[in-house]
Amino acid sequence: MSSPPTTLGQYQIIREIARSNDIVYEAYDPLMNRRVAVKELSMPTGATAQQKDERIARFKREAQAAGTLNHPNIMTVYSFAEDQGRTFMAMEYLDGTTLRAELDAKGSLPIARAVEIICDILSGLDHAHSKGVIHRDIKPDNVQILSNGQIKITDFGIARLTFQPNLTMDGQVFGTPSYMSPEQVVGREIDARSDLFSVGVLLYEMLSGQKPFPGDSVVTITYGIMNNLPSQPQNISYPLWQVISKALDKSPQLRFASAMDMIDALRAAVQPNGQLMPDPVMPQSQIGFAPPQVSPNSAPYNPYGNQPALAPPVVGNPYMAPQVPVNQPPMTYPYNPYQQNQPMTAPYQPGPVQPVGMPPPNALPQFYPPAPRQPLFKPETVNFTKQLLIFFLLIGTLFWLVYEGVIFLAGQFERADAERRDSRVKSSIAAMDPSLPVDDRISKLESASQKLSSGNEKNVANQNLAVLYEEQAQGYMRSGDFVHAEDAINKAVTLDPHNPAIFSSLAQLYQMQAEKAADPDTAAELWRKCGEAFSTAASQQTDAATRDKWKEYAATAYYRRGISLDSAGDRSGAREALNDARELVPSGSSLLNDIENYLSKLRS
Repeated sequence: MSSPPTTLGQYQIIREIARSNDIVYEAYDPLMNRRVAVKELSMPTGATAQQKDERIARFKREAQAAGTLNHPNIMTVYSFAEDQGRTFMAMEYLDGTTLRAELDAKGSLPIARAVEIICDILSGLDHAHSKGVIHRDIKPDNVQILSNGQIKITDFGIARLTFQPNLTMDGQVFGTPSYMSPEQVVGREIDARSDLFSVGVLLYEMLSGQKPFPGDSVVTITYGIMNNLPSQPQNISYPLWQVISKALDKSPQLRFASAMDMIDALRAAVQPNGQLMPDPVMPQSQIGFAPPQVSPNSAPYNPYGNQPALAPPVVGNPYMAPQVPVNQPPMTYPYNPYQQNQPMTAPYQPGPVQPVGMPPPNALPQFYPPAPRQPLFKPETVNFTKQLLIFFLLIGTLFWLVYEGVIFLAGQFERADAERRDSRVKSSIAAMDPSLPVDDRISKLESASQKLSSGNEKNVANQNLAVLYEEQAQGYMRSGDFVHAEDAINKAVTLDPHNPAIFSSLAQLYQMQAEKAADPDTAAELWRKCGEAFSTAASQQTDAATRDKWKEYAATAYYRRGISLDSAGDRSGAREALNDARELVPSGSSLLNDIENYLSKLRS
């Protein structure tokens, strides 16, 4: 519904107080002068006509289920009607809080208080069962504790009405997993004993502070309900534990036959000299246990009022040996009524009465296994630890993302600043006066290149600096200063080892020195360096004509080396140099004939 109505039927809407599958309003009934709760059916968006009919039928079934009941421990439904397309029911207005809120605040309840609340719930359920209504969703959220301490059962939304056709098909499961009975889990036909199983779960949780079948998923919880036996909490006496164990039996046949039977057992178990729970199979007529004697005309049980005295227990042995058929087959436990081929046998042989809180000797059921070992950590502790780890993981991830973001932004700012500095340096290099002496230009370019941060810009600056050093070497060569010329050429080669023009200048330097050398051995070594420099220049040259020219220069250098070595008397070295020249000389060069003629001369 888009907005709350001002009235529904005769009821004046005051405010919305709850919303889940349906909407609950606080309202005023002017005809009866009372405050009421009005629950309006909320139809899901996009529901089909069939789905709408089913929702309305279930809503009407809920009103009928609670409307047929009149008990102080059950919320009263006053009316069911439809007004301007809105379907609603008017109910008793309940103040106070839910049992769920009470457990969340306190964790667990004292035994006396817990038993009082459970007895009130059972009293209301006994009335409902007598009217053919099975609640099917007993849980703390559906138990209201009023401000005066009175207990009310609420929410009959999935109740089973035995006097009407069932709206749930076989196999369909309705309820809250943690509080469902085994037969409810598998979608079998249920009766009043299914509600008693839920009450047993509720009592266990109220006394121990945890559920008897814990789990992190529906699969884990339902597996525990079908297969596991809960352990006895330390604060629960043995007689009271017998009552809970019987309520939580996997087989409906071995639970209490009615809610009143469970009330009687609970009252007896918490009496100062109370008896142990009767045998789950043996009729009470054969057991020394006397249920409380209450007048048929007495008021319903109220935990906050004076109660009739319970009849004293029968003096003597409260147990008698059960009558067991002679040919009854053996039994294995725990008995699961939903697994096939499970034989049954008679229960244990009870012994004499023991003090409260102590099991009777030889009276424990022979088919009950030892209590399972308690886990090292409680499920609540494990869940809290998981949530704490997830919290720290999320916080750590958040800090890491913030740190990475700061580093990224700092890098972006640093790169932008570096680009601005490089741009200014490049502008200063471009503005350099080419008419300045080469030494001044080299000094300025070296100083500027050191301020560059970009690798590419540094490479470009180094290439320009190599050209200036090569220019400086040419000046030294023209003045005959071969030492400084060679030093400048080597700096140029270091800065730009892939410039063929620089190696060509280096070869020219060695050629000039070789031509002036008087010693044949010194000349031979300089011609070798000259040939290597021309060969390197040729290998780096992309222009074919220039490459062939420099190869011919290299061959000429090796040819001149051979002549120098022959003059020094090293004919073997001369032949090797001439062979190197012959490999380098381009085809069609006239130098090839000179090389071949000289080689022939050396062989003769």
